[in-house]
Amino acid sequence: MASPSYTRATTSSESRSRAIPRPSTTTTTTTTTTAKPSRAKPALALRSPQKSSQGPSKPITTPKKPLKRPSLLTPQTKTYLAYTSDLYRITPKDAKKACPLGTLPSELRSLIYTFLFPTAIYVSSARSLHAQARPPALLHVCRAIRIEAAYTYYLHTRFTFTVRNLNFSSITRWLDSLPKQHKALVTRNRRLEINVLPCVKSTCTYPPPGFLVDGFLEEQWVSCQPFGNLYDLPSALHKRHFLVFCRMAAWWMWCSRLGNKGVRWNYKFEQSTWQNAFAVPDARDAAVLEGFLVECGMVVAMPCVEKAWRRNRATAGGMRDEAMRWFEALDGWYKERYAKEGGDVEWDGNMMVVRESIKKW
Repeated sequence: MASPSYTRATTSSESRSRAIPRPSTTTTTTTTTTAKPSRAKPALALRSPQKSSQGPSKPITTPKKPLKRPSLLTPQTKTYLAYTSDLYRITPKDAKKACPLGTLPSELRSLIYTFLFPTAIYVSSARSLHAQARPPALLHVCRAIRIEAAYTYYLHTRFTFTVRNLNFSSITRWLDSLPKQHKALVTRNRRLEINVLPCVKSTCTYPPPGFLVDGFLEEQWVSCQPFGNLYDLPSALHKRHFLVFCRMAAWWMWCSRLGNKGVRWNYKFEQSTWQNAFAVPDARDAAVLEGFLVECGMVVAMPCVEKAWRRNRATAGGMRDEAMRWFEALDGWYKERYAKEGGDVEWDGNMMVVRESIKKW
């Protein structure tokens, strides 16, 4: 009796070709009376004559893996090798001369580094950034010393930056220039301070036409591009408000990025030493902070800024946390030094307007 037409696909093409039923009445009757074959498998028998010339199919075999020599290392040795795989040794340049620093434990070397690095670094302006905040020469000795010393330098040093006219570009430029390993250490440093001078003044006594705050309109237009077009605003006062907003928003948006979220800044709002040489709080300092909040802080709630802000509106949600932290630091700085007994109604009202505007982002 001939094999049914639904023979398995693993059989040879010759056997499948033999299994094709011949057109006869008897075969048709027998196949109808016998068990019903599946609908999808008869197609294999119809395709079998095309593969009959290929000969019998070869059995599928899996390649044998080469045998590995059993390891003679103990579990303790394997653990030690895995732990020291990414560590580097301090080797002297001249093999004939010993390196005393390399023979010391890493804990003692880290203690020695604390006496070499300064406890605080002050960056007063963007021009002095390269000279004051550049990495120390010890980080360029060798890879092992750089890994150990960078931990002490970037994690325990107090970095204090001074921001003028709300221009944070020097800080962002410094952090973006750091390697990823060093930047990860900076995110764990809780001694990062930013002293924001509470004023936005023109750097020219007699500014020429087309000059805005500390640069010409062409330069300010480039810095405002991520948020809107500076030339769409009609008056110079509206341009000034939008420029102040763009500088603060650029800083808040930079802080909301994935690699910068872990950095925590301590904000201060001290006046310049030229304005207050003895750093004695008085009524003039309180007036300066109140004017700073009205002229610069409340730009987030101005209709002209809301209308001109047409780009990157989707990032407003991420900017909200850093913006609220910035204004909370300003509020705490003012109330800690110049708080009145009955409270300052005007200051609290302005702060309420700013908070409500930021919550709508």
